Amino acid sequence: MAQAFALTTGLACASQHGSSSVVQTPLRPFYRDCTSYGLGDLAEATTTSLLKELAQRAGGTTPQDVAIALRELVATLVAMADGTSRTYFFLSSLDPGVGKTTTLIHFVQHLLRSEHHDGVAVLLCVTRLEEIARLAKEMNLDEADFAVLTSDEEVNRMSSVPPSEARILFTTHAMVISRCRGRCFGDVGVFQYRGKVRAVRVWDEAVLPGEVVSLNADQLASLRDPLRFSHPALVELIEKLEGEIEASFGQGTCTWPDVEATTGISLLSVRRGLDQRHASYLDALYALSGRCVLLRKPNNASPVITALDSRDAIPGDLAPMVILDASGRVRATYELWEKHLGNLLRLPSAAKSYGSLTVNVMNKGSGKNAWLKNGEALAQEIAQLIDSKPEEPWLVVYHKGVKNGAIPDQIRGLLSSNPDRVSFLNWGKHQGTNEYRHVQNVILAGLNNHPETDYEVKARYYCGISNDQEVSKTLVEEMAAGEHMHHILQALCRSSVRQGTGSECGPCNAYIIAPKRSGIRTLLPKVFPGCAIRSWRPGKSKPKGKVQEALTYIERFFDGHPEGRLPFTELRSALGYDASNFRRRIRNHETFKLGLADMGIEEVTTGNAGYRNALAMTWGGIGLVQDPCFIADV
Repeated sequence: MAQAFALTTGLACASQHGSSSVVQTPLRPFYRDCTSYGLGDLAEATTTSLLKELAQRAGGTTPQDVAIALRELVATLVAMADGTSRTYFFLSSLDPGVGKTTTLIHFVQHLLRSEHHDGVAVLLCVTRLEEIARLAKEMNLDEADFAVLTSDEEVNRMSSVPPSEARILFTTHAMVISRCRGRCFGDVGVFQYRGKVRAVRVWDEAVLPGEVVSLNADQLASLRDPLRFSHPALVELIEKLEGEIEASFGQGTCTWPDVEATTGISLLSVRRGLDQRHASYLDALYALSGRCVLLRKPNNASPVITALDSRDAIPGDLAPMVILDASGRVRATYELWEKHLGNLLRLPSAAKSYGSLTVNVMNKGSGKNAWLKNGEALAQEIAQLIDSKPEEPWLVVYHKGVKNGAIPDQIRGLLSSNPDRVSFLNWGKHQGTNEYRHVQNVILAGLNNHPETDYEVKARYYCGISNDQEVSKTLVEEMAAGEHMHHILQALCRSSVRQGTGSECGPCNAYIIAPKRSGIRTLLPKVFPGCAIRSWRPGKSKPKGKVQEALTYIERFFDGHPEGRLPFTELRSALGYDASNFRRRIRNHETFKLGLADMGIEEVTTGNAGYRNALAMTWGGIGLVQDPCFIADV
């Protein structure tokens, strides 16, 4: 799939528009398709007004490396407007607050004024609907200049101009992905301007060329009842697949049948009438058709087997396109995309210092399972911290999928100070908003984890490793680490971190709850160069006696056998307990369970036992989500 994506992108140059009296002053040879312009032309006008605003904002001149990076970003946008850009995805990975979005705003303003670019149209793809109104306002657009195409009709009514008649078209990532599914971008008329493909295309925040497709055995089985009477042939195939998945024991691969060819039933004909949840399962069932799919358990503790593969998420002919994503410098997906797919080019970046950021890390389990088991203790720790600064605003990033989104109310209920100064932002909405840039205290109440299987599929996609080949654990771990760095960077940069002047971040105190074995402390210097890293000590008392002895034994065992399994029988024997006393005095002890969570250890099933009879490290030391059913970004 990755190879197919790369091959759809050629290196031919188009030449549809041009600036008059262009002074062809090449930048670096690597970007020779981009040109700088004489006074009065689009590139020069954009750069001049941009640097002037940034200098006024910073109270001085823009640092040279930042100025160079922004000039080349402008040159790339202008080359697209002129039709001289090569067909690459151009990644600008400048940190939040440096000026990527401001550059885009100035470019659009000057493009609309340029007589030589009267027919040039722009497609702006954003993450959040709220960003459309903000950008339209900051660009000072008249209603006649833009249109909005999203799934929200109220948002679309921001402008009455039809999308095909607007120079600037705002849309969302999800809209582009859904409308381009299985199609070339050039064939999707809804994104065109007066019958032609928009020359300038910008993707704000992360874009990834592939996505994971997954369907677990329970989800597959849930399709039986809704389809039993209307499509019995499809139910017969589903039951056959259930048997094959169960027989695999979560190992190896299988060849997924072509669902439509086997049953004679098209996806569209059967999808009607299903609720959204079952429709998503059906989409995955058909998407896996004819593939050699992986069969995996998402983590050590889950008995549910999942079928997985990847597919292209965006068409290759979406290039040329500029990607504005600060995570580009830390996310392994971009590095592998650049190396193996070959159609990603990095624009110059600039170093930013995070000397004004202090990150405090608490060694404690904080995944969804940890919140389900120990949510009261975690919420208490957070409430005590917030109460320690009773007059200051706070931002808490949390897991929405726990207890029906009850974490914010749980924390508010434990506060002795004013809860109105505390804002909450769930994972999944931790990108693309500046609403909290004034907040100098931010808490990540857990990590944004995905199943181990997700990281494996991503590694395979970007490296072109087929499902019937081995993939190294090191590569998968690098993928997981890159994803964690990406999410941490995006979440903390919703706060005052994104402020500051020049190449310095704004002052901020951040607090992260993560198990010790997650390795987050070792990743932070790469995410935030120059930041201070300190320990956030939990308020609970330390384990004592036999509980401490048990935890010490476990820690030593996994230090020497990180991929091993520690049977409860061995631990009982080491402590001198029989089964009954072990369960009552150790295994069910709250301090023992908290200690396991802190170390990133979970109960698992080994051998033929029908119950959890051993301990194992959560994959990569990270508390992974036990919800493998999704179609997610790769």
